[in-house]
This record gives sequence, structure tokens and C-alpha cells, in this order.
Amino acid sequence: MNIDLENIFTKCMVFKDKIKNKNLKDCCEKILLDYKEKLMNKPATTGSHHYFKGGLLYHIYCVTRNAINIMELYPNLNVDSDLVIFGALLHDIGKTKNYTDWCNKSEYEYNGSQLLGHSYEGTHLVENYLAEYEINEELKNQALHMIGSHMSEFSDYGTLVLPKMLEVIIINFADKIDSTLEPAHDVINQVKNGERYKIPNAPRDYYKSLNSDY
Repeated sequence: MNIDLENIFTKCMVFKDKIKNKNLKDCCEKILLDYKEKLMNKPATTGSHHYFKGGLLYHIYCVTRNAINIMELYPNLNVDSDLVIFGALLHDIGKTKNYTDWCNKSEYEYNGSQLLGHSYEGTHLVENYLAEYEINEELKNQALHMIGSHMSEFSDYGTLVLPKMLEVIIINFADKIDSTLEPAHDVINQVKNGERYKIPNAPRDYYKSLNSDY
């Protein structure tokens, strides 16, 4: 996929600047800068979505964009936008330790941390960075909850603790939108009207519209 990753990284940094809490913003910035090269060289998954070089960075950008849009659609929820943006930008940072760099192979290799999973890896990584800042302990735990619980369910790739804040549910919805729709476009563009198609890792087949005006 032909994506200007430097431009995408710049857009992520612009999202980061929307965080009002200085400690959270500075921590987020430091992590993104420290892991920039890894984010730009890894796919987001082993094949189900954003399976290309820099797919991890692009997915993080899309999830953050989606999460911000969701908050704007429901302004009366009064959610903490700092936690949503912080969590969205860093929700998959653990994958920088789970996956090797993109190498254009049909199968992708995990490293040894497959035993821990990216939710744990990301939470542990962010916790180490947050330790460098003077921040309320409970707020720190809430920020870590955005990373550890963004998957919303227990599974091989899932959450550490079930979501207990609306902010992390927004991240989860934003994540699901992107991870479901991104792999669909390559498939659906090759399918004729009315035909069935299958999105990678989807639980069932889908049908393309028969609408003659579409």
C-alpha cells in the first residue's frame, strides 16, 4: 500500500497535541518518538488487517481519528478526551515487541513475547514510561486501562481486564471499525453485485449489494 508514513506520523503527533494533561502529552510524545522507526516498519497484524510495512502506524492513526470522531458525535457523554487520545495512540504499542519487521512473507513471525500478548506488552511498556512523570496514581491506572483493556474480551489476543471505563470502550469501537473495514476494500472491489465475499478472520460470509444504482 502506497502511504506517506512520515505524513501519517506527523498527523499522529498533531492528535497528541490535543491532550491537555502535560504529563500524559509529554509521555505520549516520548513513546511515539522512541518507537517511530518500529511503528513505521511493522504491520498491524500477522495478516488479518493492515498487513503491510507501516501498517501498525497507519492503524494507530486510523483508530485515533475514529475515536476523536466518535467523541465529536456524542459530545454530551463528557468523556475524558485525554485518556481516549492517549489510549488510541498507544493502544497497539505492544505490537512493536510482538512482531518482527515487515519482510513481505506470506506468513509472519512472532517473537518470544507471543506468550504475553500485545495488551500486556503495551501496558508494561507505557507503565515504565509513566513512572518517569509525577502523575496521580489513579489517573495513571486509568491511562494504563486504555492500553490493557482496549480489546474488550478475553482471548489469545485480548484484554487483561474487561473494560471499566467508557473511554476505553470508545477506543475499542474505533479499533473494531478500522480492523474490520480496512481488509474489506481489497476483497469487495473484486466481487460482483450480489456475490458473497469473506473478509479475513471474519466469522461469516457477507453479500455485496444488488442495487443497480450502486
